[in-house]
Amino acid sequence: MRHQGSPQAAFLTVSFSPPDSTPLVLPPALALCHGFNLDTENAVIFQNNARGFGQSVVQLEGSRLVVGAPQEIKAANQTGGLYQCDCSMGKCEPIPLQVPPEAVNMSLGLTLAFATNPFQLLACGPTGQQICKENTYVNGFCFLFGSDLQQQLRRLPEALRGCPQQDSDIAFLIDGSGSINPTDFQRMKNFVSTVMSQFQKSKTLFSLMQYSEEFQTHFTFNDFKRNPSPELLVKPIIQLLGRTHTATGIRKVVRELFHSRNGARENALKILVVITDGEKYGDPLDYKDVIPEADRKGVIRYVIGVGDAFFSDKSVKELDTIASKPPGDHVFQVNNFEALKTIQNQLQEKIFAIEGTHTGSTSSFEYEMSQEGFSAVFTSDGPLLGAVGSFDWAGGAFLHTSKDKVTFINTTRVDSDMNDAYLGYAAEVILQNRVQSLLLGAPRYQHIGLVVIFKKNAGAWEKNAEIKGTQIGSYFGASLSSVDVNRDGSSDLVLIGAPHYYEQSRGGQVSMCPFPRGRAKWQCGAVLRGEQGHLWARFGAALTVLGDVNGDRLMDVAIGAPGEQENRGAVYLFHGTSGLGISPAHSQRITGSHFSPRLQYFGQSLSGGQDLTVDGLVDLAVGAQGHVLLLRSQPVLKVEATMEFTPREVARDVYECRERVVKGQIAGEVRVCLRVRKNTRDRLGEGDTQSTITYDLALDPGRPHSQAIFEETKNNTLRHIVTLGLSQKCKTLKLQLLDCVEDSLTPIALRLNFSLVGKPLSSFGNLRPVLAVDAPTLFTASFPFEKNCGNDSICQDDLSITFSFMSLDTLVVGGSRDLNVTLTVRNQGEDSYRTQVTFFYPSGLSYRRVSGAQNQRSQRFWRLVCESDVSTEGSGTLKSTSCSINHPIFPENSEVRLLAPPPFFSFVFL
Repeated sequence: MRHQGSPQAAFLTVSFSPPDSTPLVLPPALALCHGFNLDTENAVIFQNNARGFGQSVVQLEGSRLVVGAPQEIKAANQTGGLYQCDCSMGKCEPIPLQVPPEAVNMSLGLTLAFATNPFQLLACGPTGQQICKENTYVNGFCFLFGSDLQQQLRRLPEALRGCPQQDSDIAFLIDGSGSINPTDFQRMKNFVSTVMSQFQKSKTLFSLMQYSEEFQTHFTFNDFKRNPSPELLVKPIIQLLGRTHTATGIRKVVRELFHSRNGARENALKILVVITDGEKYGDPLDYKDVIPEADRKGVIRYVIGVGDAFFSDKSVKELDTIASKPPGDHVFQVNNFEALKTIQNQLQEKIFAIEGTHTGSTSSFEYEMSQEGFSAVFTSDGPLLGAVGSFDWAGGAFLHTSKDKVTFINTTRVDSDMNDAYLGYAAEVILQNRVQSLLLGAPRYQHIGLVVIFKKNAGAWEKNAEIKGTQIGSYFGASLSSVDVNRDGSSDLVLIGAPHYYEQSRGGQVSMCPFPRGRAKWQCGAVLRGEQGHLWARFGAALTVLGDVNGDRLMDVAIGAPGEQENRGAVYLFHGTSGLGISPAHSQRITGSHFSPRLQYFGQSLSGGQDLTVDGLVDLAVGAQGHVLLLRSQPVLKVEATMEFTPREVARDVYECRERVVKGQIAGEVRVCLRVRKNTRDRLGEGDTQSTITYDLALDPGRPHSQAIFEETKNNTLRHIVTLGLSQKCKTLKLQLLDCVEDSLTPIALRLNFSLVGKPLSSFGNLRPVLAVDAPTLFTASFPFEKNCGNDSICQDDLSITFSFMSLDTLVVGGSRDLNVTLTVRNQGEDSYRTQVTFFYPSGLSYRRVSGAQNQRSQRFWRLVCESDVSTEGSGTLKSTSCSINHPIFPENSEVRLLAPPPFFSFVFL
């Protein structure tokens, strides 16, 4: 028989990481919130009535932050304002800015970006309106500030892009057939003259050809250049009369008028305006012979059908054939020539719209609608400004490397699947081994969203990789954040927000995309989510790297969900992990309603990573509607606890049962020590950090009856309350044994659990230290019983048993004589624990008692406890009796002899 005993360590050490803008400090009863890292009891709130105040926010160095109010009306045609809020002064003041007159309604402050080394603040207004003739374009303006925010260092772009000045060559082909009476022909001439006069201040050139079955060029582009007077050129025209050869006329214009010898310019738009009162007649050419040639040469064709002849489906189809596609943009119909003047402005607007683009299409733009500055980030080469409206809202970004050098970055200018993708909606920079890559989000790409990674190759920025969204309408790529989790200078992962991602019980999510190793592709595995029950939360609308708030030397992040709780909003805090990721479980959720039931869109903007309150701890600025809240991170404490027993084991002569029981023997002492340390690095002195620790001790908490008690309380529990700074306090407690120890194999267990409440630091704005959220507050130590098991602490017993029937050979059933059996149990090895003898006998015999026990080798007192099986089964069933010998220890080199009924057939000892 073999018993193993490995005496447990006698002590345990556990470490754990338990209108004028005015600041408003809310009472604790209103501001308490679940969580621990960010202080919600002493939030500082800046409030301002400027429209849009809080829509953007950025922390600066020192104690300052800048808040954007992009909807504020500052003056006529001037929207957007900037505010500097100083935490040390407790107020916000407008930042003066000399806004150029061309920056019309630019929504200044919609985008903010900040960088250190050197100090750079970028404030953008991406909705500046530019009026060009009949068109209104949307361009952005950004202003670069140094540490003195009273003076701007630079404007981006340096100058507003001029109105598109695309040269246009417009040729008129007018119907001079006999079906038009002279009065109407004169009206047509007046119409042409009026249209030409509307382009007098442009670079547009005109020519005119009249057609019937004959053709006459009345003036070429060269003629117009020499004499740009519409009246003098048009007035002498005399009607030709004859049949209507429209197709031939179109060919002659394309081949002759739009030729360089007649003054046509190579890079100018070619526009043909055809005016006719009926279907072609007697023409040897068909439209299929001439229209493809016009398309190949890039001639944009407008056609004006006059009179009742164009009411039939066939005639309408002819007009559609003559015109460029789509016909709805290029065909005009009027009832008579008098009505021509009603469409002259429409025709002018159509042509102006074409001149305002670079491709000759009324729906194709390059930079005219760029909205430069919709997003912004600083790169090592200069500011990168997202331009979501560029190239038909395919988007892109402008990289301003110097005052006179700007690089436009996008996927391609002809990739049709990028139309309306909004590339540049969000922008971010990632660094890997000191190599810089640029990230641009395109949340409307193919309705599922896209993030494009660009790398520089031979001086040019090229698309290197892409990450696509998965759900239609999720707005994947609307927010981006690069995270260097272990702070080694290289990005470990990218967070990509999809604030409109829909699930049954919540709205919005953030994908966590680790930086791929080697040539591996980008893979987004884990997803961060908010709490369930908020379908319109817009979780992920704002992201920021907060810094290390819990003192584990890993970066943490904050994520905004401004739509939670009916747009009251919430902010979530997630911790970095040692695996260079972000924990999928949030450590803290802060709701806007905890600060005020009227607060709206809390979490719509976020900025972290700076220490604004000069306590050495990072702070989080949170934007809400009309408000900015500053939440401070708290000092995070860890507690080291030691419990050391003296002696290291309960002595055998103390706990071993004797014939005469001695109660209340001292088993030993335990010295309990608590030491408080800080996890976080801050500027708080050792004397500033004070905490109240309440700890409870319990002996054998899992047993129905404890084997020991505290001398101080006379029971197995004890509570103490101590106040600790960054120091150690100890207390020594005596332990008493209650009675005979029935189980010396199981050590006495000592459990300690505690709670910690930090005391407010008055010198630091009542900042309260906290215990780390992942700190265990329950732990145990063991006080083992001394064992006589040799140097290896493994008990090797050697048990044997003999018995005799006291010279009895025959037993008469029914007789009155007792049957005595002598049992001798020996242990010739080391101590045996919980030794038990079980013997079996026929059902006709009954167990009475153990009549005596003796030990010839020693004078030791022996404890014998026997129990008999009282079950009554069939007559052939054996009965049994079990006896525990000197429970719990049958010592080494011992022998015990006892008298009992005879065994029958077999016996078992344990």
